[in-house]
Amino acid sequence: MKQEQQLLYKVMRHFEGMQKMEVFDFLHKIEVVLHYAKNPLRLEHLKNIISSNINEEGAIHPFGFTILPNGNFCELEGANDWIHIYKENKRGWSRCIPWNTYYFKTKYAPLELVKLTKKHLQENVHNTKHEHEVGAFLAVYHITKKDHASGKMSLLEIV
Repeated sequence: MKQEQQLLYKVMRHFEGMQKMEVFDFLHKIEVVLHYAKNPLRLEHLKNIISSNINEEGAIHPFGFTILPNGNFCELEGANDWIHIYKENKRGWSRCIPWNTYYFKTKYAPLELVKLTKKHLQENVHNTKHEHEVGAFLAVYHITKKDHASGKMSLLEIV
């Protein structure tokens, strides 16, 4: 137990001066990297995972929620093989705001949680195979358009 405490002190020393939300975000990123790592952990393998931006050919990491810098949580609203869309769970006074705030991650930037806007989405899929489909969708529909029957976001239908 004493060795675990010493290791914890050593790790926590690196977080000194940081905000708790920054530390939570950083720990979430570590959790994602560990998800893709093989046992036993090897520094070279971890470096490869981090530098490869988490396997561009594969799916987005499987964690269904995350914490935003404002302290609110996001829960997975919907996903397909190239994009995950998260909806912010509002707290306090922000609950009174009548519209929802959405965020997204793509397989092109799986560790980045970005506010779902036309500009951000177009920047994220620029020079990818989804660029033309997303552009065509955004030219016709609002980015948060939902299917009336299923309630699923129409953006998720782009394959």
